[in-house]
Amino acid sequence: MSAAVVNFIFLTINAYFQIFPFDYSTGTTGSIIFCKVSAYILNIFGQLAKTLLVFACIDRFLITSDRASFRAFSTIKRAKYLVFLSCIFWSVLPLHVPIMRTVVNGRCGASGIYSTIFALIFVCLYPSMTLIIFGSLAYYNLKKLQNRVHPLLQNTNNQNNTFQRRDRNLLIIVFSEVFTYIITSILYPVILLETTITQYVVLHKSAQYSQIESFILTIGYLLLFSNSAIPFYSYYIGSKSFQRDVKKLIISIYQKITKQLPSENVSTTNRILITQRDIHI
Repeated sequence: MSAAVVNFIFLTINAYFQIFPFDYSTGTTGSIIFCKVSAYILNIFGQLAKTLLVFACIDRFLITSDRASFRAFSTIKRAKYLVFLSCIFWSVLPLHVPIMRTVVNGRCGASGIYSTIFALIFVCLYPSMTLIIFGSLAYYNLKKLQNRVHPLLQNTNNQNNTFQRRDRNLLIIVFSEVFTYIITSILYPVILLETTITQYVVLHKSAQYSQIESFILTIGYLLLFSNSAIPFYSYYIGSKSFQRDVKKLIISIYQKITKQLPSENVSTTNRILITQRDIHI
């Protein structure tokens, strides 16, 4: 849930910056400050969303473990504590972003190998490797749990089917997270690394070569941007339990709205009648 909230904030802020682009061609102090601050804010929410996704995958590994000591770590109190620490950590670590970010040739961007290495590690390698490792461990725990519990449920087919269905839904969620993140996040740091290397190796890039690089970099950034929204659709398509939860949430919100409207209308009508009565008196 925390990752969903952070992804929503990230998408909203990023969409605002993309829909209403700032004019950096003036080169004023305000444009430089806006370039630095916007990059810093987006980096915080983007990295925080990735970290919370990793925590969610680790949590699934813990709750599926056959060790009670591992399962004991999966508590709401610890989850809130980790979310709080993550907010502090990602507010401090990207402080280099506003320092390295500046306006060059009318564009807001960061140059240098340091920014490329940072993106390669914290956007691609660290989240992808962590998701693969703990996703595989969660899958291993579920398969081991199935082999242990299913022989005890041979005479209760309904319970067995329910158990298999829950396992299948959890596995779908785990693998959809890993698959979608790797597919949507691998292109951007790779093309960014290629652009940085060719900047020092290739002395004279042709106009067509630069245009192709810019196009692929834009596609990579778009995929990275969509990474915050794709998990919802993959969950909804692959998990029936998630579909039921979404429908329940929509129905619950609708019922709350429809219940509040009549009471508000009644109170408004009563206020109008009282006001009219006072006027007549």
